[in-house]
Amino acid sequence: MSMHKGSYSKFFKVYLPDESGDDLDFPVSFNSSLPKPLPRNVTVRSIYGKTWKLALRKCGGDDVERYALVNGWKRIAKDETLNGGDLLTFEFDGSRCFNFCIYDARTMCKRLRRRSSEQTNEIKEESDAEEEDADDDDNADYNDDDDDEAEDDDDDRKYLDDKENPYFTAFLNPKKASQLPIPAMVIKDYGLNFPERISIVDPLSNNYGPLERKVRIQVNRVVFVMGFGSVLRRNVVKTTDKMVCEVMKTGNNNLVHTIKVHIIRG
Repeated sequence: MSMHKGSYSKFFKVYLPDESGDDLDFPVSFNSSLPKPLPRNVTVRSIYGKTWKLALRKCGGDDVERYALVNGWKRIAKDETLNGGDLLTFEFDGSRCFNFCIYDARTMCKRLRRRSSEQTNEIKEESDAEEEDADDDDNADYNDDDDDEAEDDDDDRKYLDDKENPYFTAFLNPKKASQLPIPAMVIKDYGLNFPERISIVDPLSNNYGPLERKVRIQVNRVVFVMGFGSVLRRNVVKTTDKMVCEVMKTGNNNLVHTIKVHIIRG
């Protein structure tokens, strides 16, 4: 069964070991929540951070289209020690990630586990790397000169929800698509501070909800939003498009909580 809570797309399944193979079928009612084009591979992430990579495929159906996560569901069931009757809930971020949690069959309490070091089981060879866990080496060659490629134009303020908010412009860099650098000049001019994670709002957030992303602050105080590739993919951003990134902050310490990405097609 599928459902919508807020603007997130969810569905739930009851785990039946006798009927569970190596694929996980989606409810037909969830079809409308899947993006087009369909991603070949997706991530399933537990509430304590463990991840698996599975393929997403369209399966045969006589009357309606059917979709499933294939080649790896048995591994998840084994890793999580699922019991018959456990209730499984999946929350889709609108791009390539399904957040997954388990409710115990006997108590109907959410199963919690202390988070250990994040672990990824590679089930599909062609799956994408975890963007949020990109190596620091990916950022090492970034410097303030990179800000010049996305100079702010006061005319871009017309795209902002609040024209008093800080903002910066960015363009797709195919070599660094998994991260969004925040210009040092913007951080300095507005005295911005950052928590460990912030929300990213984009044009699809009304349908799928905002994305929560990790913030990485380097030793040289350069700030990156990690996992930004999912924003680019689900909005099909091209190198000719411009992104006006509106920074939303709160409090006397100018703590950033949200970046809203306005996409101007080129």
